[in-house]
Amino acid sequence: MRKIVSRPEPSKLPELPLPIHIRSSGYNEAEFNWEENDGVKPFVQIFWCIQGAGEFFLPEKKIILRPGETFFRLPGELHHHRSCDPAAQWRYYWFTFDGPAAADFMLSYGYRQEKMYAGECPVELFLELEVLVRKSTPYAQRHALSVAAEILARMGGSDDEPPQEQLAHRFLAMARENMRNPSITIDALAGKLGVHRTTLNKHFAGVMKISPGEYLDMIRLEHALRLLRETDLSCKEIGLHSGLTNQSYFCKQIRQATGMTPQAYRRTAGDRLTCGPSNGADLPE
Repeated sequence: MRKIVSRPEPSKLPELPLPIHIRSSGYNEAEFNWEENDGVKPFVQIFWCIQGAGEFFLPEKKIILRPGETFFRLPGELHHHRSCDPAAQWRYYWFTFDGPAAADFMLSYGYRQEKMYAGECPVELFLELEVLVRKSTPYAQRHALSVAAEILARMGGSDDEPPQEQLAHRFLAMARENMRNPSITIDALAGKLGVHRTTLNKHFAGVMKISPGEYLDMIRLEHALRLLRETDLSCKEIGLHSGLTNQSYFCKQIRQATGMTPQAYRRTAGDRLTCGPSNGADLPE
């Protein structure tokens, strides 16, 4: 899915004398190795990653953006980036703004042109921006500027969140995005976060009071239990969709959590069919 919402004449600045004008806003879902190389652009573009990973190409380095992280491009820069996580789609929200003061406006926030961890994406603000860009009335243009400023403010993250909490929150988001992939391990997630596993264990346990491995097992189990309650997928299919591909381990986890076998839990949870071949029920999002 790719969504782009632009003002009526994107290349023409509106007449309203504002310091910047919102040009476009949107959302993108990109499969592994999808690439965009559109040349030099005359606007600022903001990216806020919500899933997977994207690689940005800069003159002397590359930057990889992961869930909860943001990045911006300035006018006159080459727009070249690609999806680089084979385990998940790269999903992100974005918006652009232009005008003679666009670059100065962006730089006035004091952000370095590096990826920044900002936390959960304010999706509601990006959606509001889309509505305002479509309207394009003087009020909508002024309002859009204030919404964009709110997004830019949130890009800097919270003033009162210590680095340990930032790392823990980044792990929470990344673990939930990757939990269905059975090949994802704590070592792999630590690598994606750019820290050693020991550092991740220490900081995450200090904030959450459980280890990263226990948390990953917990959310995989919660997902498996929900599929047992709400679908007729077989136990094997549920294990595959929950990152629990070892059937013995899958059944052991269910029994430890519920005191029952998967089949018994399914019967008591919703009088559903016993674990057997799937009847084609859709896997919940």
